[in-house]
Amino acid sequence: MAFSANGSDSTKIKYSLGITPSAIINLVTAIQLSQELSFKKIFTLGLESGFVFSHGNVNNENTRGFRIRPELRFKVLEKHNFDIDLFLFYNYRYYKATRVVEVNKGNFAYIEEARGDRKTTLTGKGIGVDFGIVNLGDFIKKVNIGLGVGFGNINNIYSDEIFETQSIFFIGSSASGTIEIPILILNVNLYFM
Repeated sequence: MAFSANGSDSTKIKYSLGITPSAIINLVTAIQLSQELSFKKIFTLGLESGFVFSHGNVNNENTRGFRIRPELRFKVLEKHNFDIDLFLFYNYRYYKATRVVEVNKGNFAYIEEARGDRKTTLTGKGIGVDFGIVNLGDFIKKVNIGLGVGFGNINNIYSDEIFETQSIFFIGSSASGTIEIPILILNVNLYFM
């Protein structure tokens, strides 16, 4: 949605590329790119994609994975250098992490450190709103702040049941199997082109 200051032809297709710095402070930390393809300044296809490299759970090590969120946006307001979009999204996230637990052995004579895997997928859909400030200068073309809500399913698969733990923040979200959870999105995107 990075509009040019001179008011380009609304029939053109506009491509924008940016980064999502807010993905660094996410519970599932990622380096994330934002892409948009705008049609006639009214409809936009958006894609958030990121490389997951960490998880807030202290028992997860060597977390690696990806997330992808396609969006369909509809412009509801455009005034001067400010716009508001409503959007529908589908969210998919996958990561694999190493789990470490201490296991009592030999009738509690000694403790052994066991390592195993946790594979997690999250799928879900929802709605949201984007607030954008455009035409900011030569380097940053647009800043978006997006809020979204939805419902999804998180699925955890453990290499052994001893690695399964319960999360303090989201009861049951660390349990094995599929659990329905709410999805909350808060994004800050910076577009450079």
